[in-house]
Amino acid sequence: MMGRAPGLRFQEQDTSGTGPDGLATEPAMRHRPLLFASLLALLAGTAAPAQAGSRLAPAGLRDAAPQLVLPWFNGVFRNIGQNIACLSDPPIVEVRTQAYAGYTLRPPNRTPAVGEVFYAHLVVSHPGNPCAGSAVGIEMLLPPGVAPAASAANPAFCFARTPPNPNRPFHQLWNLGNDPGYGCPQVFPQGLEGLRIAAPNGGIGGGAWGMARGVWLELLIPLQASQAQFGNQEIRFRVNPDIGVVGYPGVPLFVNSDVLFRHSMEGNQLTLDICTVTPIPNGC
Repeated sequence: MMGRAPGLRFQEQDTSGTGPDGLATEPAMRHRPLLFASLLALLAGTAAPAQAGSRLAPAGLRDAAPQLVLPWFNGVFRNIGQNIACLSDPPIVEVRTQAYAGYTLRPPNRTPAVGEVFYAHLVVSHPGNPCAGSAVGIEMLLPPGVAPAASAANPAFCFARTPPNPNRPFHQLWNLGNDPGYGCPQVFPQGLEGLRIAAPNGGIGGGAWGMARGVWLELLIPLQASQAQFGNQEIRFRVNPDIGVVGYPGVPLFVNSDVLFRHSMEGNQLTLDICTVTPIPNGC
């Protein structure tokens, strides 16, 4: 049974409208230029490329005695958008955001079964350094016969990784589900093209996820298939870091119809890919 993540704490929130470690929250939209100047100062640094690994997940993603560590079957990293590096002269063109999608297998490489709850995840990095940061809108596009399956037993999870700042000389993992400015959605209404994955407490505004250079985001969404999937359709995410800029990281979905491999999530352990980005953040 998957539980929420009670063991990860956040720094106290002030009244300026910024969330953990400078992640922007909705009230600060009235003072957007000042907010993002502060955000970029706090988030100075660069992100390392994601690596494959199977480190133990944070406390909220594991039971006391997990039976199975679920590996991820991931798609490719996709570049999404460009920006001019802040204050660069001559202008330096950068990749704004990158993202990939994946879903859990059962060890060693068994695909999910029809009727079985499994998890999809989206991992987003922000290597670019636009002066105003990014307000990232996210939607999930599912094949026919696949639907979200969030419940008290199998909730969605939302985590961020932030770089060092003048007050903290190390990378930090944040459980956004515990953050009053963000939260983690458990319902997914219809959006422009798919199901919205919006910060229920507002985020940077309108449910968008605030990011700047060096920030990583990982969202884990429980799914369930009512029919077999043969890899000819994908789980896709719509990632929108700026006006008119959209990317679609995806992964082919395979779901078998063999009841032999059905199993509840009891005792299963999820891992975070952002906990394999070096240097390993505090909290992993």
